Amino acid sequence: MGAYTPAASDELAYWLSALPEVPGVRPLDRLPLVRQRSGRSAHYRRRGAPGDSTAPRVAQDIYSLVREAGVLRWRPGAAAPGGAGPQSRAGPRAALPAGEVIKQYAFERLESSQVYSALTALDRLLTPMSAGAVQNGLRRLRKGLLEPYLDPSKAAGKKVLLIVHGTFSNSEALISNGLQRKPAGSALLADAERKYDLVLCFDHPTLSVSPMLNAFDLAALLRPSPASIDMVCHSRGGLVARWFCEAYADAAMKRRVVFVGSPLAGTSLAAAPRLKHALDLLTNIADAMRLAGEASTAAAYFSAASGLLRVLGAVTGAALNTPLLDAAVALVPGLDAQSRTGNNQELLRLRANTGGGDFASAQIRYFSVVSNFEPQAIGWNFLRLFSKPMQRLGDWAADLVFQGANDLIVDTASMAETADQRAILVAHDFGTNDRVHHLNYFVQAETVRALRMALEIKTAA
Repeated sequence: MGAYTPAASDELAYWLSALPEVPGVRPLDRLPLVRQRSGRSAHYRRRGAPGDSTAPRVAQDIYSLVREAGVLRWRPGAAAPGGAGPQSRAGPRAALPAGEVIKQYAFERLESSQVYSALTALDRLLTPMSAGAVQNGLRRLRKGLLEPYLDPSKAAGKKVLLIVHGTFSNSEALISNGLQRKPAGSALLADAERKYDLVLCFDHPTLSVSPMLNAFDLAALLRPSPASIDMVCHSRGGLVARWFCEAYADAAMKRRVVFVGSPLAGTSLAAAPRLKHALDLLTNIADAMRLAGEASTAAAYFSAASGLLRVLGAVTGAALNTPLLDAAVALVPGLDAQSRTGNNQELLRLRANTGGGDFASAQIRYFSVVSNFEPQAIGWNFLRLFSKPMQRLGDWAADLVFQGANDLIVDTASMAETADQRAILVAHDFGTNDRVHHLNYFVQAETVRALRMALEIKTAA
């Protein structure tokens, strides 16, 4: 008999079963609770002695992860795995298949007062060193390895390279799973260690805290000030860098930043009207990364999507009631500050009130690396439902997250936009391509060359 080859849905369900649990989110098949009543929402009694009626009840909402026409979606309610989806279709989308339930989860309900604690727990899962073992979040790269940097005052007067990760990420992901994956990136880091007095990484919470507060924390750590600081930032880390450079850093310190796929003018993924579909998009990205063998990235994105679903559902209800999403996003500072909307007060202030005369001088210099990802491989077909350049199915247009060019996570137009009358030098533009997306910039030879050029890091003789 030949070896068993599981169906794609079986593989996904098996992989999901092996993931660490997200705080407050538990697979139904692992839940040590006794269901008290059926329905989309349910109360559970924790198991105790037979007939024990004093055990506390825990209110939970049930969501099913369903694959519909090849696309993963979160749906409120429960159904038998492998069976029809939990919601019936209506209206112009009634002809679409109900889908196959891959796995079901119980989301423990949150009171609004518990949201911050839930976000903090999710940050600790996604970025462990942002709090806890390394209290200040700074680590040093020495001989290619990350080590604690517990006395930031030693950076005073030094020439520093600082690397800042993005949302749902951490320094290991950017270094070990990014730059060090290819010889060119490893060589860049080795040469950087020779050029700079210190190469530091900054781990910071990305959901419970806004980029502005991350930057405030960073500035507080780097006092007394380094003589100069160069920064390499991925994604949301670019907003941390801008706030640091233009609002909190010592004005006499020379600053130079390379933004890689950064939402300098926000990202549509964090805009409240699109968040319901953005969670589905994040889940499909996780599945695509899983299939590509990027297990740690896939796990982080699935954990983020399911954890945020719990938090947003606390405000909007199990069905993610759209009119309430604005209020829900406001409870997630790390997302709210990245929202690409006309009323994002943090971004409006960053555009209007920072930089000053020094921006045009040599004191602050900005570069960016940008991409517009439009894949051709069939494994990425889910993007047609979430991104207008890829969109082909008219009936699904309401699911759009991006209206224009993007790299999976950030609108391309946002990546080189610092303010209305301030220029930024594009160090490299990948253009429209089917190769470079938000999660693989740092394994690209072109990105490494752009970093060398912008930061003037010479190759060792």
